[in-house]
Amino acid sequence: MADGKERRLGIRLEEIAKAVGGELRGSADLLITGAAAVEDASSGDIVFCENEKYLRMADESNASAVIAGRGAECKKPAVLVGDVRLAFAKVLELFAVKEPILPQGIDPSSRVGERLKLGEGAAIGFGCWIGDDVSIGSRSVIHPLVYIGDGVSIGADCVIKPNVTVLYECKIGDRVIIHSGTVIGSDGFGYVPDVGGVRKIPHIGGVIIENDVEIGACVTIDRAKTGFTRIASGVKIDNLVHVAHNVKIGTNCLIAAQTGIAGSSELGKNVMLAGQVGVKDHVRIGDGAVITADAGVIGDVPDGEMYSGYPARPHRQWLKSHAMIGRLDEMLSEIKRLRQEVDSIKSLVEQLDVK
Repeated sequence: MADGKERRLGIRLEEIAKAVGGELRGSADLLITGAAAVEDASSGDIVFCENEKYLRMADESNASAVIAGRGAECKKPAVLVGDVRLAFAKVLELFAVKEPILPQGIDPSSRVGERLKLGEGAAIGFGCWIGDDVSIGSRSVIHPLVYIGDGVSIGADCVIKPNVTVLYECKIGDRVIIHSGTVIGSDGFGYVPDVGGVRKIPHIGGVIIENDVEIGACVTIDRAKTGFTRIASGVKIDNLVHVAHNVKIGTNCLIAAQTGIAGSSELGKNVMLAGQVGVKDHVRIGDGAVITADAGVIGDVPDGEMYSGYPARPHRQWLKSHAMIGRLDEMLSEIKRLRQEVDSIKSLVEQLDVK
């Protein structure tokens, strides 16, 4: 990752080609000072072009260089790669701004409970509350104003952003990133009718978040009633997602913003939920399934299927029914016309019967 000085001076195009494993076309010593979209590119920027349309736009833009697929014909200096999106992600890492590095150890303003186990190189920032019997792994960074409850364990190389709350007895693996405003381990939504009202059901379980998970801002993950709510390794969760008690999310799932997953539902491996998906309780979504935006899942989804709509159903079925909605006025007019024809025929038949 480049620091501020390197961004100002630029990175040689040859170095970028090596970083992404690409083929260099053009001047090896060309200095690249930033990365941008084709529409916003300035002199010194490198842009990525997935198809001919963007290659043509890049040729007419102010960009100094492009990243394109192997075999692409470029007028500008280029780095040619097999996977353009992956290569551009690596380039963005080169130009990303580093966050301020917190001093290792514990800021004096933080309240730390008894028996804290703090790994080598770990940092706890300003104004944090750390409960008793907490474990924080090596090189993990706890940013200012984080609350960590009793008995929480956090692995190595984690980043917990400001104003995150991790409540008691939650377990977080290695290399986990949790963004601001997120709450891990809040009580599940459970009540039972009782004389004179409703009784709260205690939730005495916990939350397990495995390795290499990233959780966006203002996400809520409820603790289990008993046992654990579990987020498996490699899962990526967008902002404003709710995961209810006892949910199980399999490895490498992608969950977009404003999705809600009700209690005891299970997602298999490599599932993708688009924005504003709702998942009913006690539902299983199979490995590799894709649920499109705004869908409402009220039953199990088989492995590898794409479901859409409310209630969610196979995507092709939804497309057919959705296409018919656009023809409703036409179909209604046709029905009225046919009804008039039927009425005319009935009238003729009645006249014939009279004769």
